[in-house]
Amino acid sequence: MTRSRRNFIHIGSATAAIGAAAAGGVGVARRMTPAAQASTTTAPQNIHLLNRISYGATPQSIAEVNTLGYDAYLEQQLNPQQIDDSAANAKLAPYTAVLNLTHQQLLRQAEGRIEQSLPAAAILRAAHSRRQLQERMVEFWSDHFNAVSEDILFMMPTYYNRDIRDNALGNFRSLVLATAKSPAMLIYLDNFVNVARHPNENYARELLELHTMGVDGGYTEADVEAVARAFTGWTVNEATENGFIFDPTTHDTNPKTLLGHNLPGGRGIEDGLHVIDIVCRHPATAQFISRKLCIKFVSDRPPQSLVDSTAAVFTANNGEIKPVLRHLFTSPQFKAATGQKFRRPFDFYIAALRSSGATITQLEMTHENLETLGQRPYGWLPPNGYPAVATPWLTTNGLLSRWNIAMRMTEASQGGDDTGLRVTLHEEIGNPVTVGELVSTVSQRVFGYVLPAPDLQTYIAYASDETGASTPVTPALLSRKLGTLFGLMMASPQFQWI
Repeated sequence: MTRSRRNFIHIGSATAAIGAAAAGGVGVARRMTPAAQASTTTAPQNIHLLNRISYGATPQSIAEVNTLGYDAYLEQQLNPQQIDDSAANAKLAPYTAVLNLTHQQLLRQAEGRIEQSLPAAAILRAAHSRRQLQERMVEFWSDHFNAVSEDILFMMPTYYNRDIRDNALGNFRSLVLATAKSPAMLIYLDNFVNVARHPNENYARELLELHTMGVDGGYTEADVEAVARAFTGWTVNEATENGFIFDPTTHDTNPKTLLGHNLPGGRGIEDGLHVIDIVCRHPATAQFISRKLCIKFVSDRPPQSLVDSTAAVFTANNGEIKPVLRHLFTSPQFKAATGQKFRRPFDFYIAALRSSGATITQLEMTHENLETLGQRPYGWLPPNGYPAVATPWLTTNGLLSRWNIAMRMTEASQGGDDTGLRVTLHEEIGNPVTVGELVSTVSQRVFGYVLPAPDLQTYIAYASDETGASTPVTPALLSRKLGTLFGLMMASPQFQWI
């Protein structure tokens, strides 16, 4: 029987399990074969590390982690300033002119330039930067401190490209302060109209609930009111260098009490700074941030023991982010968590680009694909950011979109429809002689390791039309099978669950 792409789905292939994922949720992760059982050329834990701290393993990143070793590679990623990123910066060149403008200069820009530059930079950095952990942490904090609306479009480049990016691997208190003083956040959560005579609690509530202590952090309504009063007078002024100004004439100078701490009367901006000190040092904040990091990088239901130990490191290091990540990624719980995270749509798309060696030629098409998948950069309007767990993304339409985009992306290499990508799969596989070699090579390219024999057999049967692994690879066979073979692997559970 000639095995087509259609009947490939009906024979129990790895890809067919995607349908089961929509119905069965995270149960698919238990049935999949984890990378830890598969690699013959790279230590399984190295592939696991790359899958979590980057947007997908590439031949270059695999070679680097193999050369340096797990701990040294992690340390390099924790210190991105030491990594030469000139190649990625060259791709960013058309957009950095906008991203590096001052606050006042951005206010005079055309709206379209900003709408194009900010998401373009996020996509290109994720796909091409060698500073992958930095990009993952920028993504994490961008969700954590999400601020997106048409009202703040001209402030968003400075907010995301500097306030968050510059502090993504720094100190948590510095990050909170940078976001609190940002015109984007001040307007997004209405603190720019928070004055003593009419306190506005929007920012105060989200500072406690979303940014620091968490909804179950133990604060009261009186604490929310105290925070709002402390941040009166924090507002915007287009004439200042960064758009922030403290207006003492609108500040509530009366004494305040927050979480048992007294804020003396007669002060000004010191009230807000004191609040940030209190909440950033609170044990609930250490727990909340640590749990979110564990959910992001370990599993949707991380072990409490890991959350506790990570929170202890957070507290002992006064919110320094690097020691927290170093502890997290070297923990036994992290190393044992293969196959427990479902790639979000953006992660999936960028990983597919990196696995296929694709080059973006039309960013508009990439924006459309990410819109179809449900996660375009800076497209989430509520303040809680895109969901970090699998359940919201495990939908029939969402998984079908992944299938279709994976196929369109890889079959474009055979002269198919225009995807806005340059995909040259033939250059990625060398010169395999047999179908068995071809499938192993594509597996290595897509996953970073060669799949176990039972999984390989399914793809071998498809690629050879049931004639077996020793079937010669001909130009005609590559023309018919190569794009789809890549696409099937990128649509498989092994690629979705990492």
